[in-house]
Amino acid sequence: MEHNMAELRASYPEMIFIAFPGDEKSTGGCLAAGRGFFHINSHGGAEPCPFSPYSDINVRKTSLREALKSELFRALQSESILTGEHIGGCVLFEQKDKVEAIIERNKHNG
Repeated sequence: MEHNMAELRASYPEMIFIAFPGDEKSTGGCLAAGRGFFHINSHGGAEPCPFSPYSDINVRKTSLREALKSELFRALQSESILTGEHIGGCVLFEQKDKVEAIIERNKHNG
């Protein structure tokens, strides 16, 4: 897959290709939690991505700009969870305990 992505990127430099998950090395880490995208679930919860169903803010009660500044998203970015080393696949799934700890910490601080 990595080889195919490299060929596509070389052949079509005007396009952006992202292998999801698995392309963290070429994008400087996971693109979740507002680093490139985030997911809005059916209840309006702003989640880091569709594969990490955690939310601390709801877009039905706030703007998209405010959702991008959520405590969860900021913590995931500032604590280097999205850009840290990992074994492959989904960074957030691999570090599920850390993501859940952030959610718990924010419940007690909020």
